[in-house]
Amino acid sequence: MRRVFFVSLFLIPLIAACAQAEAAPTESVPEITDVPTESSLPTDSAPEAAPSGPAAETVVKQLAMNLGLQESDITVISSEVEEFPDACLGITMEGVMCAQVVTPGRIIVLEANGIQYEYHTSEDGDRVQPATLALLWKREGGIAGFCDTLAVFRSGEVFTSKCNAQSEGRMGTLAGLLTARERQQFNDWTTGFGEVKLDASDPKGVADQMIVTLEFNGMGSETPTESEQQVLFNFAQDLYQEFTQ
Repeated sequence: MRRVFFVSLFLIPLIAACAQAEAAPTESVPEITDVPTESSLPTDSAPEAAPSGPAAETVVKQLAMNLGLQESDITVISSEVEEFPDACLGITMEGVMCAQVVTPGRIIVLEANGIQYEYHTSEDGDRVQPATLALLWKREGGIAGFCDTLAVFRSGEVFTSKCNAQSEGRMGTLAGLLTARERQQFNDWTTGFGEVKLDASDPKGVADQMIVTLEFNGMGSETPTESEQQVLFNFAQDLYQEFTQ
């Protein structure tokens, strides 16, 4: 894993008339302009323009930065108007307080390399929230009284938090935390694994019990082997340590 680069992420619509008239032999025929040609008439097969606007432009730039992609590699699949129930644009994360006020915005879906990414934004794109959680790792208890959370979104945003009231959550990107090879490994998990819930907690009744859980929301159908489960846990813990040091 590479050196951490912190970023703030809370931060992104012919009609033509034609007339025929008889002209007297001594009069000139008036010139008719703006007559639609066959190529300019709308047809059912004409491709629709891709959704655009400031919010879409913002999330394209953000996804490119998060995953180390070129903006030209990203396609805007859809951009739909939405009213979110809170100021967090309908996305809940541990340790983040949301004002309960209806907030107009958009749901934008992007695609790159065959993978789709959903974002929620304010109308003008000033506020952006990733919407597809890929990995959620939690560690609680133990002698040291851990209370740590790591959330990794499919679109490359990374969020960490502690239950300590004096500790603020941090946000970063996979491009700033992982090597290209490590990012490819994460993509392979995303496309290969399905929904996975893992538990590596100490047995109940153990003094100072450590509770460690991991949820992975992939797009595939495979179940990780026992060794792959351990790799997932190690990946999450190492990423948390790298990010919070």
